[in-house]
Amino acid sequence: MQADFNGDGYADLAIGVPGEGLGSSLPSAGAVNVIYGSSDGLDADGNQLWTQDTPGVEGIAEANDNFGTTLAAGDFNDDGYADLAIGVPHEGIGDTYRAGAVNVLYGSPSGLKPLGSQLWSQNISGIADHAEFNDKFGASLTTGDFDDDGYVDLAIGVPYEDINGRVDAGAVHVIYGSSSGLAAANDQFWHQGVPGVTGTLESDDRFGSALAAGDFDDDGKSDLAVGVPLEDISEIVDAGLVHVLYGTNSGLGVTGDQTWHQNSNGIQGVAEAFDEFGAALAVGDFDDDGRDDLAVGVPYDDVDSAQDAGAVNVIFGGANGLDSANDQLLNQAVAGIEGVAESFDQFGMTLASGDFDGDGHGDLAIGVPGEDLSDESTIILDAGAVNVVYGANSGVSTKDNRLFSLDTSGIGGAAAKFDGFGSALTTGDFDGDERVDLAIGVPYEDVEGEADAGAVHVIYGSGSGLKAKGDQVWHQDSPGIEGVADQHDHFGATVR
Repeated sequence: MQADFNGDGYADLAIGVPGEGLGSSLPSAGAVNVIYGSSDGLDADGNQLWTQDTPGVEGIAEANDNFGTTLAAGDFNDDGYADLAIGVPHEGIGDTYRAGAVNVLYGSPSGLKPLGSQLWSQNISGIADHAEFNDKFGASLTTGDFDDDGYVDLAIGVPYEDINGRVDAGAVHVIYGSSSGLAAANDQFWHQGVPGVTGTLESDDRFGSALAAGDFDDDGKSDLAVGVPLEDISEIVDAGLVHVLYGTNSGLGVTGDQTWHQNSNGIQGVAEAFDEFGAALAVGDFDDDGRDDLAVGVPYDDVDSAQDAGAVNVIFGGANGLDSANDQLLNQAVAGIEGVAESFDQFGMTLASGDFDGDGHGDLAIGVPGEDLSDESTIILDAGAVNVVYGANSGVSTKDNRLFSLDTSGIGGAAAKFDGFGSALTTGDFDGDERVDLAIGVPYEDVEGEADAGAVHVIYGSGSGLKAKGDQVWHQDSPGIEGVADQHDHFGATVR
């Protein structure tokens, strides 16, 4: 579901500000801004600023917690209002440094509220395992209804979890929704050592670094894709892999568990050292056949002689789940794709999906945060860009694709070195016109002389797709927005 926290039919936008300081004694405690949708798009009226110092929010704001590093939305109690999960992966649990936690705020007719807020960690009764140093519980998040009971469930990545002596092997928790919200009962703890899960438990795999949920077999139950970007394929170091666990009436199960990598039969590309296949994931029905498809970021894939130019594989859903037939490989060297594959572009570092032109096919936004731009004779390093490719009956098409950057006519602002335009992406119908809009995080944007304060651009959908005209620029110095743009806030480091 889209992130409609007040149930008015317009998507709302949550923006992570993990570098936000709360006074001089609490640097990088973190915050989340929430801007609400309207018939005119996102509007500053009624916007909110949340921290762990907000009355009613569980936990205590501490230096370097980085509240807001990750975000996910879903209706956990099925009351018609989206709720917000906020990752705090550097939260200390007792004396356990960077064990990690997740705050949950619940929606209402007036938007997100502190009443009933929750704080989850691996030291909560009923949650499997226990909090350990540097687990980073909450480093990734996604939502889906894995048991098809009408309540959305929350998957939480713990990519630095040690399992049976394997350091940073990684794990994923799944906490299930109920009429009273997320509940510890039936919590699941997934990793590569679980019986029936394909793969070998190894150190430094970081299972759970990326997560995405979708119904790949169209059985009404959400399935979970789990990125394992540092998985070795045979002896190919950090080539990367994606696990897929399928939903059942009792939640996620091991039946039909799949693993995908670039050496899987039918998958385009070749697994190479340090590719990190699975570093980013997104779900959309790109061919409009009723089954969700999976886009997999491979941001360090070499393209010809361009080191770390990056690529994206698109694996399509089928009657039995994801199927390698018709797999597509996208990069900036593919005919028709805007831009040029260059070293360190990192095409595919971030991904998001939505129907930007309202034709029924999911479309795909691809972050290229390392893209260099040129200003006459000057190269603007790592200014960043976003490629947008549109869905068609045959899958993702290069026809009419776009490349957006801060140098695109109609996009507010000007490109500068190391802005990282496209470092975060999300989608939602913020103006309720039945065409999805794209929010783009620019967390290293300078604002009024404040280095790396950060900003977010919102590009709106239309009958012909995303249009630069009408682009909105949001930051903490925007009129009416709570907070103040300060150095290294990284507003827009994540968006949902």
